[in-house]
Amino acid sequence: MRPSSIALMVVAQSLAARGVVAQVVANNPRSALIGTWEAITRSAGGLGATISFSADNTLRYTLGAMVDMRYRRAQDSLYILDPQGPVNPFQVSFVRDTMVMTNEGKQQRETRVTPAVPGADPVIGKWTYTHYTGVPAFEEYTATGDFRLRVPIRTLEGNWTAVGDSAMLHLPGPGGGDRAVRFAVSADTLLLKYDGQTSRYVRTTASGR
Repeated sequence: MRPSSIALMVVAQSLAARGVVAQVVANNPRSALIGTWEAITRSAGGLGATISFSADNTLRYTLGAMVDMRYRRAQDSLYILDPQGPVNPFQVSFVRDTMVMTNEGKQQRETRVTPAVPGADPVIGKWTYTHYTGVPAFEEYTATGDFRLRVPIRTLEGNWTAVGDSAMLHLPGPGGGDRAVRFAVSADTLLLKYDGQTSRYVRTTASGR
C-alpha cells in the first residue's frame, strides 16, 4: 500500500465487519473535528496514524509505530507487561526531569515532557528519548497502569476545510495529496470515511487519552 493511501486508511476493515456499533451523526459542526486523534486499529506491524486538526485550519498527520501495553512498578523495578511472554524488568531512577532506565547493562535516559504529578509515582507522565532509528520516541505511563509507546516515522503538515459532514484534507509532499472525506464524531470517537472504507480514531488529550 502506498504511503498516501495509509494516510487516511489506517483502519482497513469496515465497522460492520468488526461488529462495531457507532452512532454516525450527520452534519457535525466544523468544531467537532478540532483536536488530536489517534488510530484505534493499527496495521499488523503496529503502524498507526495521528491526525491533528487545528482551529486555524492547519493539519498535521503523523504515521508511526504505536504500541499500547501495561506496566507494573515494584520499588525501583519497572515491568513492561508483554502478553507474548516475560520481560526482564528495568531498573529506574530519577534525577530531576530525567528518568534513567537500565536493562541488561544498557542504560537509557529519558526526558520528562509533562509535569510531574505531586505525590504520585514519578514514572507517571510522558517522556521522550532518541530512538535507535534516530527520531524522537515518546513513552507515556498512566496512573492506571497503561504504557504507550509512539515512534513517529513520517509527519506531513497541510491544511483542511469542512462543510457539514464533509472535509477536504490537503497534505503536500511525498506521501500526501488531497483527500475528500466524510466524517462523524460521537463522544471521543472520530469516523473518517474515504474511498468506501471507514477509519476509526480516538481523541487524545495533552497527556494522552
